[in-house]
Amino acid sequence: MAAAKGGAQPTRYSISAEATQRELRLCGFALLNHYLAMHQVIAEHVGLQPLEVLILIATTTGNVQRALRGEAPPQALRGSKALPPDMAVPISRRAIARITGLPTETVRRHVQGMVRDGILVSTRKGVPAPTRLNEPWAHAATLRLIESHVACTEKLLALQAISPETSTAANRVRA
Repeated sequence: MAAAKGGAQPTRYSISAEATQRELRLCGFALLNHYLAMHQVIAEHVGLQPLEVLILIATTTGNVQRALRGEAPPQALRGSKALPPDMAVPISRRAIARITGLPTETVRRHVQGMVRDGILVSTRKGVPAPTRLNEPWAHAATLRLIESHVACTEKLLALQAISPETSTAANRVRA
């Protein structure tokens, strides 16, 4: 179950395993189209090859994974300011390989090029991704990513693979 803020009240969504099974191909297409759209937006704005986009996503997410484990994201994650140095935990090349399923040597080679191009930073403890949210393209790219997510969500709603819960049903689930 996921929760999304819609006005003052959060809207909770439930997943229908039955509808997903019934519409498996169309659900899969919706999700894959969303993934490809995300990939295209990031590649287009950062100028990376497909493997490098995957490495960048794994690195960026891995850098803040500890902070995201809590119930509410820390205030430092909000907005577009650079993260405090202690909040962005470098991720090892081996961990990137494990997360992405790429061979370690492939990750090492691509990370080396991405460091050379200023996309990533190399430290003794691993690889952090520098904050790029203040770059001119970041806001427009984020809006395009959200639009893609909304389109995917609308498609899954139309297929009844996900559905909003009523407030009483949501209260029962939480109780």
